[in-house]
Amino acid sequence: MRRVLFIAYLFPPITNSGTRRSLAFANHLPDLGWEPLVLSLEPDARSHVDAELLAEVRPGTRVERVPLQSRLLARRWAGWLPGRLGERAVAALAWRLRARSEVPDQAAGWLKPAVERALSLHKSLGFDAIYASGWPWTAFLIAREVSRRTGKPYVLDYRDQWTPSGDMAWEHVTAEQARENPALERLAARDAAAVVTVTHALVDSIGRDCGRGDLHLITNGFEPADFAGEAAPLDDGLLRIAYTGVWRPGYGLQDLYAAIALLQAQGCPELSRLRVQAAGFKPGPAAEAGVTAWVTELGPVPHRQAVTLMKQADLLYLPVPTGYYATASLPGKLFEYLGCGRPILAVVPEASEVAQVLNGTGGGVRVEPGDVPGLARTLQGWLRGEAGVEAPRGIERYSRAATARRLASVLDAAADGRRLEPLR
Repeated sequence: MRRVLFIAYLFPPITNSGTRRSLAFANHLPDLGWEPLVLSLEPDARSHVDAELLAEVRPGTRVERVPLQSRLLARRWAGWLPGRLGERAVAALAWRLRARSEVPDQAAGWLKPAVERALSLHKSLGFDAIYASGWPWTAFLIAREVSRRTGKPYVLDYRDQWTPSGDMAWEHVTAEQARENPALERLAARDAAAVVTVTHALVDSIGRDCGRGDLHLITNGFEPADFAGEAAPLDDGLLRIAYTGVWRPGYGLQDLYAAIALLQAQGCPELSRLRVQAAGFKPGPAAEAGVTAWVTELGPVPHRQAVTLMKQADLLYLPVPTGYYATASLPGKLFEYLGCGRPILAVVPEASEVAQVLNGTGGGVRVEPGDVPGLARTLQGWLRGEAGVEAPRGIERYSRAATARRLASVLDAAADGRRLEPLR
């Protein structure tokens, strides 16, 4: 069996939307001839963790958790202080050191210790290829440096695009990042044996940004085993809608809450049957929108609980961000929703990649973003029992095993020095 140095900054117990992709690849690659040597971040006080995720890591997987350089230095300089005083001093000093260098991103302090650990692994165990998942883009620089010093080929996996789209509120970059990152991206992509990303739109835009026309498409996916079991919608006369995801500027439940408020203002008698359960973000928006009579915001929950919410729902709510990603994104939750088999209420543009997937699989109903009256009418139809969709079909190609097979074929070609026709 070949080995791959698997650079995944986000890996259990760290919880993040990007964690699921790396976890699934690492779990399935051994069945495809690749043993992953996982190189991940050592969680600290700033990390969001879910200890239950550790149980999902395939037994026997070697995971090397490496701290940021700032934390290593802080431990050296302040770790001698006793008890909680020492812990607070280390955390404060690490934060200040981390803020001093953020090119290409705030994980820049991971580069040196991660490269050193990777070279140690190569010396003791060896590996045949390198895989790096980004964000953070520091992982791509680690892959390139380790490749340069070992001669092993590397594969880059873009979960998003490195170059900001320019219209997303969370895409803040510093002046130094804006100046330095374009050249760093082109350098990392130029020397990669292969480049992978998650949507057709990103294949095109990242290809332009990094000067390559041979990117591979490997979408996100779902784990069928997650949705096995007995949880099912409750037969109690209520219409339950579930949402499991983040809330950030331009991305959340704004349209749904506005549609509920509109139905209330219109005196919709069926509204008493509606129950919305939303998980994954800090509670508060429902109260601001005045819809707490119908909406329960649960805050962040473990993945297992999120899956239960999906399975017990009658409808699964799926928004997309505003701006560029409205058409360019394929959220991981789309594939989990398809795997769950419950009807999907997708508030997405007709020209979006989400709409294209649902056109192929079925299993969903679509409303244009911002069309609050249209969404209210759709909700009323479901509340009255006048709406329905067929179960999704042909979703096996989105299983995590299927997407891992695509990655394994990319790694095989990279390790063999073969050119692989772009996977699309």
